[in-house]
Amino acid sequence: MSSLRADAHAAYNMAPHATFTSLKDCPNDDMEYVTDYEPMKLSSFRVFCAIKGTVLQDPVLFIEQCIITLVFLCAALPVYILFKEDVAADRKGAMNVRDWLDAQDEKMRAFAKIMTGLAAFLLSFYTSTSVGRWWTVRTQGIGGIKAATMDLEMFICQFVTREEKVLKAIRRYSRASLTMVFLWRRHQMGNFETVKSQLLNRGILEEEDIKKLFAWNHCLHETIWSWQAGIVTMLYKEGRIKSDQLLALLLQRVADGRQAVQLIHTHVAVRIPMQYVHLLGLLVKMHNFVLALITGILFGAALRELEHVVCLQLFGRTLILPFLFNAILLINAELSDPFEGNTADFPGTVYERGLEKDGQAFCDASANLPEWLQKRYRVPS
Repeated sequence: MSSLRADAHAAYNMAPHATFTSLKDCPNDDMEYVTDYEPMKLSSFRVFCAIKGTVLQDPVLFIEQCIITLVFLCAALPVYILFKEDVAADRKGAMNVRDWLDAQDEKMRAFAKIMTGLAAFLLSFYTSTSVGRWWTVRTQGIGGIKAATMDLEMFICQFVTREEKVLKAIRRYSRASLTMVFLWRRHQMGNFETVKSQLLNRGILEEEDIKKLFAWNHCLHETIWSWQAGIVTMLYKEGRIKSDQLLALLLQRVADGRQAVQLIHTHVAVRIPMQYVHLLGLLVKMHNFVLALITGILFGAALRELEHVVCLQLFGRTLILPFLFNAILLINAELSDPFEGNTADFPGTVYERGLEKDGQAFCDASANLPEWLQKRYRVPS
């Protein structure tokens, strides 16, 4: 019973469906980003109250819906007016609109059904690919940066040195790399003052570091990992790294971090082939147009016959299917680049601050070992 009450409370309580964080991730950025959400609320009828942070806030979705509704009404009006008029004549006599619609009804419905099935199949494949790429960027890209940074921090703290300047530099350079990914995708890397304010004011890099960055100014989010390799090389030449095996381990972690940034760069810079996305978008719009046309024609006839239930079914189908297909297209468009600064995108500042806090925690953990271990532990020089 306690589990049942907990699930019911999670699904139907009045708390927001998601957690939003306001971040100063870019200049004049007042956007709120989704950092977590409650799945139970989105799996119950409470989902009808979930608006903020969803595709329902996209104005393009409702503009498209207005266009489809206009097509629907333009198709329904002539049929309603000319319902009993003769439209053609042959040796068998004249045929009015009503008889023609009765003959074509099944064919039109079958054609609409074929287009709906094809569009749904291709959209499901497109969505699967987009979500897979998004998840790869999050886990192997951002997650890879964090894993490499934490490993470097932990290993160097345990085996090499506890010099605060060295350990802090490792965290700062990784934070700079991640932050510059967001700045790159928001087209702000070409502005020196913007980059300076973002990296300097948030304590990520020092002013001299930023000047050095712009000395080469190419793919900075990835090439800055050369500084991490420089830290490892410096420690090795100073004799603090005692073995070649440890050197190889640390350099591998640097390489892992650089590869994680390259993975992000590749996935967001190289999109799903344009020809496929164009054809899919064309198919969905053709489906929506044809569906609105066919249902509009049938709606006009049903309205003239005062078949109100059929009218509601036809109008509902015109609203629901195009709405869902357009929403899926828009969601996939947003998933293609989760660094642009939309509400549902990655919260860059949360991740960047997490690198600092988690890296510092590894250093603090190494300085506060259990007493029995502390007695036998030799602190690195």
